[in-house]
Amino acid sequence: MPLSLRHVTQLSHAAVANWTAHELLEHYVLEAAKATGATRAFVALAEAEAGGLVLLATSGAGWTDEARQNRLSEKDRTSTITSLVARTGAPVRVADAPADVPGYVSFFPGIRSVLAVPISLERDERVRGVLNLESDRVDAFTEEQEAFAQTLADLAALRLSMDDLREREAALVQIGKELSGTADSEAMLERVVEITSQVLRAEECSLYFLDQAHQHLTLAATRGKGVRPARKEYALGNGQTGMVAETSAVVRDLDEMRAFLGVPIPSVAGTVGVLRVIRKESSSPWFPNDFTDAEEEALLMIAAQVGAAMDNARLFARLMQSERMATWGEMSAMSSHMIGNRVFAIKGDLNELEYVAQSGGEVKPLVEGMKRGIFRLEELLAEFRDFVRAGNLAPTPGDATELVQAALTETFPRRSVVTLERNFAAAPLPVLADGAKLKRAFSELIENAVTFMEAKGGGTLTVTSRKVSRRELLPIRMALHRSDYALLTFQDNGPGIPLSEKERIFRPFVTSRARGMGLGLAIVKGIIEAHHGGIIETGTEGQGALFEIALPLKSQKGVK
Repeated sequence: MPLSLRHVTQLSHAAVANWTAHELLEHYVLEAAKATGATRAFVALAEAEAGGLVLLATSGAGWTDEARQNRLSEKDRTSTITSLVARTGAPVRVADAPADVPGYVSFFPGIRSVLAVPISLERDERVRGVLNLESDRVDAFTEEQEAFAQTLADLAALRLSMDDLREREAALVQIGKELSGTADSEAMLERVVEITSQVLRAEECSLYFLDQAHQHLTLAATRGKGVRPARKEYALGNGQTGMVAETSAVVRDLDEMRAFLGVPIPSVAGTVGVLRVIRKESSSPWFPNDFTDAEEEALLMIAAQVGAAMDNARLFARLMQSERMATWGEMSAMSSHMIGNRVFAIKGDLNELEYVAQSGGEVKPLVEGMKRGIFRLEELLAEFRDFVRAGNLAPTPGDATELVQAALTETFPRRSVVTLERNFAAAPLPVLADGAKLKRAFSELIENAVTFMEAKGGGTLTVTSRKVSRRELLPIRMALHRSDYALLTFQDNGPGIPLSEKERIFRPFVTSRARGMGLGLAIVKGIIEAHHGGIIETGTEGQGALFEIALPLKSQKGVK
């Protein structure tokens, strides 16, 4: 069948069309068989997990599930034409295989001519697979047909390379999201090694961090199957993993047991760890299972992302520390002033008590005043303590709605001019939380709403809970990164918060109430952020306040 340029162009377009790679290979096998008049044809791809060729697409009569499974069996037949092409990366065209190839054994009876071409873009690259054509005629395949078959194989190789590139790009993007968006560092690193092992098709992926004080590597995360468990520690220079850390250089090796690739995790402070992947050695005599240059480059990019994330974490910690020190300075001055006022008042009452006691006057009013002063002082110290401890959590699994309901039961007054409306999610909203701390935060919002509405003569507090996605949180400007959240809202119809004050209300010592140090909402914000959540106020002045809290839902096992 003569081949037209138009036909070849159509086949080229198919390589970049919206087909899966499997669909494309099936199409190419049919086209190759039709164009060359082959009796049968197949495409087999090399897979690291299988340690050899895996048959993916066939054409012609006689193919059964058993034939598909056994066609590439290399037991006692390691020198087949297919494996020869896979090993050498060179095409083979045989006019009469039974006569021309010593020891040739045909899988199907009656086969004479064979044409097999490698699926590989470059001769010095690892062969991705083989396109194999067979005919029951002698000298059935021409040089032109070989060129056509090789063109199809090259297009298939191009598509496979494009898919690999897309997969690695997607993995790098996903790892970047995990590193920047997951506050749980242990879960973050587990996801990094999970994604890395998938994209590099490794039996094991492990991440080690360097303990500078003791000069050894400590295992931080690992994912493995079919290989011995990763060691917990490596001394610098010990083994291939320790050598990567000591030399800050890539180690790539293949022995009779396994393929190894380890890269340093770079940082502005130097090498801070090692990221490594391991594959078991292939059982095939021609299919090496070592890591390629492209895979090394991908692992280096992932390690660079991990190092950058660590640098960013250190910078953020320093920034938080400087902001914390500034806050402590402001708090010290404010608390000293407020506590000093209380102590001064108590001292005055003591002097007055001493004078009245000596003159035989009535001391009970003075004692009551001193009690009130001491009680007020205790309130200030308790508020100060809660602010300091807002981020110290003891998290356990819980339900966000149940925690809100508990806070309402404990805080909302039984008799009040304020009414309560609830609109809670029917399904549980599982969170990993310090229940006592969260109830403290919710109670602060409930108490504030009731206080302002009672002063206004009444109103309604509406409390809701529901599940939302991160996308739904974007309009309310919460810079959060998990997939799903519990959204809790506390809405009142009190005086509301002026627009000019919205940015200040969560800062320490900002209050419009007569009592307290102005730490209430700062404590609430600290508790919510310690749970990796967010809080904002989106109400309208004159119509009431609306506080919205997003808490990350607890991940189910195996699901992000």
